[in-house]
Amino acid sequence: FSPLIPDDEMERLSEKSASTLPAFRYSGPRLHHGDATLVLGDAAHTVKPYYGLGANTALEDVVILSQCLDDSQNNISQTIRLFSDKRAADSEALVSMSRRMDHTKGKFRFITNFLGPLILDGIFHKALPKIFAPNMFAMFGKPGIRFMEIRKRKRRDRALQLFIIGSALTGLVVATKTSIDMVSRRLGIPQRIVTGVFALVIINFNVLKQMVAKMTQKPVVEN
Repeated sequence: FSPLIPDDEMERLSEKSASTLPAFRYSGPRLHHGDATLVLGDAAHTVKPYYGLGANTALEDVVILSQCLDDSQNNISQTIRLFSDKRAADSEALVSMSRRMDHTKGKFRFITNFLGPLILDGIFHKALPKIFAPNMFAMFGKPGIRFMEIRKRKRRDRALQLFIIGSALTGLVVATKTSIDMVSRRLGIPQRIVTGVFALVIINFNVLKQMVAKMTQKPVVEN
């Protein structure tokens, strides 16, 4: 393959330091070179091994390549171009989604890129399964769905989730402010005092809930 790789690229590769884990890499925008060279598997879409996607996606590549051979009646040049057209977008989507989920250095990124999406997907999918899809890892295991479709679906889900959460928080703020204003006017109490009382009630809500539960709990009678 050396004639296909420029000298400056070989020099840059030789200067790279060794790494214990492979980096996320997509070899696109196309997966072929000329009429007789094709890349697939980790050579086309490299992800970290702990995602469990390397061998699985390589096998998917082989299946799609076999379909392309049948569609092109074993014409090699047509086959590799057809494979590149069918698989390039999915390969890029797989790498980009995996890379984003892996950017978890620092508590903020861990929450926004990994833990938060998993929690939101779990809550919304359980509440509205016909509207929201399961988390990304669960969708990876679903047969018949492409990686670019998964990315598109999760982007739509995330936008709708944030809209619902934002609307709920906005409604809660408006309702709280209106309630404070109404109580303040009727009782003739300054708003800052009413606000303080509301804050204390919210902070101690769990404590009050536990006290009520203990008061209403029936005693256990031992035989």
